[in-house]
Amino acid sequence: MNKEKEKLMNELFGKATKLDINDVIVDSSEDLKKIISINEENLKELQRVTPKDTYTKIDQEVKKDFDLSSFQDEITKDYKIDPSVTSTVLDKESSLDVFNKIENNLKEMVIGQGEAIKELTRALRRPYLKGHDISRIKETIVIEGQMGLGKRELVEACALLLKKEGLLRYEEPFVIDLERYRSSTQENLFIQDLYSALSSDKLIVFENSELVYPVFGRMLLELVTEGSIHLSKRYIINKDQLVDVGNNLDKRAIDHLDGNDKILVFLADKASKLSDVYGKSFMEAIDDVVTLTPLKEDDITRLNDHYANKLIDKTQSEAKIKVTISDKAKDEIKKAYDKMMGHRSLMNVYQEIYDMIIDQALIDDIDSLMIDYQDKLVMTIKDKDIDLVFDDDHQKERAEIQKELDEIVGLKKVKEYLLSLEDHIRVSKIRKAKGLKSAEVTKHMIFTGGPGTGKTTIARLISRLMKCVGILSQGQLVEVTRADLVAKYVGQTAPQTMDVINSALGGVLFIDEAYSLYRGKDDSFGLEAIDTLVKAMEDHRDDLIVILAGYSKEMDAFLKANSGLKSRFPNIIHFDDYTAEELVDISKSIAKSKDYKIDEEAIGPLYAYYDMVQKRKDIQSGNGRMARNIVEEAILNQAKRILNDDKAPIDLLIRKDFVLQGEDK
Repeated sequence: MNKEKEKLMNELFGKATKLDINDVIVDSSEDLKKIISINEENLKELQRVTPKDTYTKIDQEVKKDFDLSSFQDEITKDYKIDPSVTSTVLDKESSLDVFNKIENNLKEMVIGQGEAIKELTRALRRPYLKGHDISRIKETIVIEGQMGLGKRELVEACALLLKKEGLLRYEEPFVIDLERYRSSTQENLFIQDLYSALSSDKLIVFENSELVYPVFGRMLLELVTEGSIHLSKRYIINKDQLVDVGNNLDKRAIDHLDGNDKILVFLADKASKLSDVYGKSFMEAIDDVVTLTPLKEDDITRLNDHYANKLIDKTQSEAKIKVTISDKAKDEIKKAYDKMMGHRSLMNVYQEIYDMIIDQALIDDIDSLMIDYQDKLVMTIKDKDIDLVFDDDHQKERAEIQKELDEIVGLKKVKEYLLSLEDHIRVSKIRKAKGLKSAEVTKHMIFTGGPGTGKTTIARLISRLMKCVGILSQGQLVEVTRADLVAKYVGQTAPQTMDVINSALGGVLFIDEAYSLYRGKDDSFGLEAIDTLVKAMEDHRDDLIVILAGYSKEMDAFLKANSGLKSRFPNIIHFDDYTAEELVDISKSIAKSKDYKIDEEAIGPLYAYYDMVQKRKDIQSGNGRMARNIVEEAILNQAKRILNDDKAPIDLLIRKDFVLQGEDK
C-alpha cells in the first residue's frame, strides 16, 4: 500500500498504533456500508435541491482531487472486500411492489402455504412502513408449525428472493441451531457465532428455539426486546474473531453486540412454547407469528410432482439418463406421504429411486428408462422390467429386535410392558396423522432389581426399539454412574452432567446405581447433578429417555427422599431374580453363542447349584452374571482337558468342566 492510501485509510478509520489496517477494514466493513448508505441518501437529497449546473460543477471539482471509484477499486484489490452498497432503499410505495413480487415468487417455490407466505411477506415489509433504528434489530419473526411442513425451506426461499431484490447481500441464511449450545461452558462459542451472524448481511435463523440453554435464552431475549446485548466479558475483534481480553484496557474492546439492522427468524413447533422459554416480554416484542398448516390433498399432489420433476432433472443433468414417470407410478409414490414426516417422506422415496437408477446404470449402459406401476413399481429399461424394491430398514431392525427379545430368558412382565409401550406409540402416531389428540406417555423409567437380571440388556433394546418407531433420533445407549456425572470441584458438576446428557441425546441415558446420586441434603454436588438432569429431561423430552437403575431397597429410599423425581419416573419396572430353571437356560444360551453345548449329565448338578444359590439370596446370587462366569470358567477347564485327550469332542462341556462352589478344581 502506498503512503497516500495509508494516510487516507487512517483518516477514514482513525489511527491505531501497531494495528493491522486489514483488520480494521474487515471489522469495520458493516459500519462502512451503513455510512456509505446514509451518505448516498444525503447526496441524492443534495442533488434534488441543487441546480443541475451547480451540482455538476461541484462534482467535477471533487473528482479532480479525489477519484472515489478508483479508490474503491483499490480497496477491493488490496483487501478482497467490496465496500460498495448493494442494498435497495425502499419507501412505502416501492416496498409494496417489491414484497408483492416476493410473495408471488414464494408461492411458486413453496407449496401449500399461501396464507403463511402472505403473513411472512407482510412481516418483512413492516419495518419499511414503521421505520426502525438501523443499529438495532430490524424485525423479529416467529415461524411455527410441526415437523415436515417446510419451515426451513420457506426461510431459505425467502432469503434467496430478498437477495434477488437487493435487500440482502447473500442468498443463504445464517442458521444458528440453539440445541448446539447446551451448557455455560459454550458461552464464548455462542457469542462468537452470534457476532458472526450479526456482522453478516444475511437473514438470521434460529432452529430448535425451544431448546435454548437458559443463559443464551436471556441474551436472545435482550437482543429481541432491546435491540442489542450487553456482554458479561470484554472482547476485541481480531481477524473477524472475538477474543476475550479479561481486564485488559484496550481501546478496541467491545462489551455489547448491536442488532445491526438484522432480521431474526425463530423456528418453533408452537410459538406459545417460546413464552415459557424466553418469557412473556419476548412474545410481546414479536410483531409477527407465521403459522404453517398441514398440506391439503391437492398440495400433496403438487409436492409429489415437484419431487418427480426434480428426479427427472437430476438424472438428466448428472447421469445423462432421460427418465419418464407415469401418472400411475406417481399416484403410487404419493401414498408414501406421511403427515408426521411431511416433505421428507416423499423426498426420501425419490432419493431411493434415484439411487436405484444409478446402481442399475453401473450394470447396464442406460440412455433412458421409465418408472411405471404394474401392481408394483417397476423400472422399465429396453422392454425389461426391474422391480423397485425399497429397503424397509425400520422393519428389518424391528424384526432383529424381536428376535433378540425372544432369545432373552424370562423377564415376561418386562417384555409385555415394552411391547405395550410400542403399541401405544404406534396408536398415538396414527391418531396424530388423522388430526386427533393423543395422550403423551412419559417414557422415562426406573429399573429395580438385583445385579445380572438383564436391566442393561433391556435398556439397550429399548433404545433401539424407540429409534425404530421414530421416538428417538439416534438410538444409542449411554451407561453411566455417579462418578460420570458428579465432579470433584465446585462449579464443575453441572457442565460435566450436561456433557454426559449431550452424548445421550437421541438415545437412552442409563444411570446404574442411581440411588448413589443422593447422599442426603448436604450432598450439594449430587443435588446439582439431579437438578441438571431434571432440567435436561424437560428440555429434551422428545429425544431423550432416562432410565435409573439400582437395587430395589436402595431405589425405594432414593425415591422417597426425592419425591420430585418419582413423579418424573412413573414407569417402575422390577426385574425378578432368575429361577434355577431360567439360569440353566441362560447357561445353555451362553454356551451356544460361543459354539459350545452342555452335556446332559451336567444339567442336573447345574440346576441344583443354581437353586441353592437363588434360595439363599446372598451376594453370590449374581443371576445372569453368575451363569456367564460359570460357563466361561467351564470353557477354560475344557481347554485344559482336551489338550490331554485328542479324542474328546471340542465343542462339548461335560460335568467335569463345571467347578461349582465347594468343589475342588
